[in-house]
Amino acid sequence: MYFFAFRPTIMNILHKIATIGLLFLSLNLSGQELKVVNTKDLIPIARNLGLDSALEVAKSGTFPVFYVDPGVAKQLAKLSRTATPSPRIEDFLVQYALHTHDNKKLPHILHDYFNNKKALIQGYDPKNYPNESPKIDQNALFALIENRTKKTESLLIEYYKEWDKKSKEYYSDYVQGQSETYPPKKYQLMHPYEDCNYNCFVILLALERLGSGFCNQERLERHQNNMEPHLKGGFKISKSTDFNSFNDSNIASESIQLSKAYKSIGEIDFENEPYFQKLFGQYDRSYCWKLILYNGCIGFMDLGCQSNFNSGSGEIYRVELKKDKLINYAVKVWIS
Repeated sequence: MYFFAFRPTIMNILHKIATIGLLFLSLNLSGQELKVVNTKDLIPIARNLGLDSALEVAKSGTFPVFYVDPGVAKQLAKLSRTATPSPRIEDFLVQYALHTHDNKKLPHILHDYFNNKKALIQGYDPKNYPNESPKIDQNALFALIENRTKKTESLLIEYYKEWDKKSKEYYSDYVQGQSETYPPKKYQLMHPYEDCNYNCFVILLALERLGSGFCNQERLERHQNNMEPHLKGGFKISKSTDFNSFNDSNIASESIQLSKAYKSIGEIDFENEPYFQKLFGQYDRSYCWKLILYNGCIGFMDLGCQSNFNSGSGEIYRVELKKDKLINYAVKVWIS
């Protein structure tokens, strides 16, 4: 009886281990492993280990999954509807919303995700979680505006009211900080109140774009006057174009002759192909990484090394396989 009661737990663990194993085709190339990930494997890990884990595997902050596999991206976006909010999930969902326009359910997915996130404001404490504020950043506001529903205006007004209410918790510290002369202490006292006012201000700007009568000059000026000094002049909200270059047909490219024809990127013999032996040899130290995310004959390749915070370099490519040729499009080369 005890065996059968315990068996499902063991089976679940084994299933999860197997799922993780299927995610990577790892080849030992002179040290640091090359990880080759098929986008189709992201769905099993999302379902078994969580969406956040799947997006971490896919390096969703680096690679726009939605460009190489719209179908998988659509399924991942659907899973975000009930997922516990996290920076990685939100970044994926927002970038997906800003760069794709073929998902009729997306407006409702966005609404449900941010409605879930709104509940985090009440319990947020900047002293305990200084880098995890449950704010809506400007990209997210544009995603909501461009994918609005009948509930979008009320959702943003609720967000505004929560942050306005939250600001009152920090008002006395803010007043005390105005006379503080020690800069770190002054910042600690004043920033939470200023940050709440910033959140209120950008939400009002989004409501203004929606044509909402809730946004008025009195509210804008009140929050603008209580933001950090460098923001008191006001600003307009804007969105980034981080992933536009991945889909640019005019970026520099290189055609690589392979030793034979392959049916998919996942079949390429990276260990023995001369081009990859030379390329990957530059990234074989313990603090380097080599990752390829692919769907059939298209994908992305991320190579880099980061020995410390201020010392690193790398390159990111969009790749296309055409039988015995691989076309590399140089999306980004970076040095820190």
